[in-house]
Amino acid sequence: MFMQGKQIYVKSVEESDVDALLKLEKDNRDFFQRFTGLREESFYTHQGQLERIRKAMEASKADQGYVYVIGLRDTGVIIGEIMLTEVVRGDLQSCWIGYFLDQDHNGKGYMTEAVQLVVRFAFQELKFHRIDAGVMPHNLASIQVLLKAGFHKEGIARKNVKINGTWEDHQTLAILNEADEQQPSSIQRYNPPVIAPPIGPYTHITKVPRGSELLVFSGQVGTDSEGNLPDDMKQQVENTLGNIERLLAAEAMSADHIVKINIWAAQEVDWDHFHQVWEKFHGGKAPAMTMAYVPALAMPSIQVEIEVWAAKG
Repeated sequence: MFMQGKQIYVKSVEESDVDALLKLEKDNRDFFQRFTGLREESFYTHQGQLERIRKAMEASKADQGYVYVIGLRDTGVIIGEIMLTEVVRGDLQSCWIGYFLDQDHNGKGYMTEAVQLVVRFAFQELKFHRIDAGVMPHNLASIQVLLKAGFHKEGIARKNVKINGTWEDHQTLAILNEADEQQPSSIQRYNPPVIAPPIGPYTHITKVPRGSELLVFSGQVGTDSEGNLPDDMKQQVENTLGNIERLLAAEAMSADHIVKINIWAAQEVDWDHFHQVWEKFHGGKAPAMTMAYVPALAMPSIQVEIEVWAAKG
């Protein structure tokens, strides 16, 4: 996950974040300790943070918990963490949210923005119905962060969490996914029996719910993260789809939100390879698609260009 706000970005934690997280935790050790349980000394080591990140990544894959880091857009410096824990599916579809922000960056609106982004992602992509939070009653700044992000106070949980060896009361707050109270609004894809089935991995009709927001993404090409364009056609296809995935994620969207995809190729496509990466991209829910060969694209080195139309409720 990668999402951007006006001042900050939020992304899923990765092993490459270990040094930044270690610095954040060590620089704010005394400050953070006021709001959390006792931590072992090993927590404040490179190996301790690396193991923590690996466990978080495993939990995310298992849908058991999610850890994100918060960074400044202008410098990229990581200044905080935000977590979704205590994941319960079934009839509850709920989780708890928690967060830490570098003490030097408090009071600037960064955490409110980060909570709003994560809540939006949790509701739209992770499909949670409810997110709970607990804050010690004297931590008025944190309570204000949650209220600004749309949470509502629900009551006081008495002596429910041990902080630094003492059982502390917590103000409980929660936010509900209002979309759950409305009619289903997911995009529908189907192939009516009035004509022959599709001859490729696409659907004949994609139905967009009324009131959805339409986003049109410019045609993407196969540059890598550094802006370099490989010579290999297969790599260009993979890079292009990867770029589209990142653009969708920046809008809290996924391949499920795609309404139509248009593909133009200036060289012959290896269809076995294409079907493999295309299947991985859409996860078995192929959208409407047009694919065409063209004499040339904008530059001779560009061999494929893909344009996406997407919608979200």
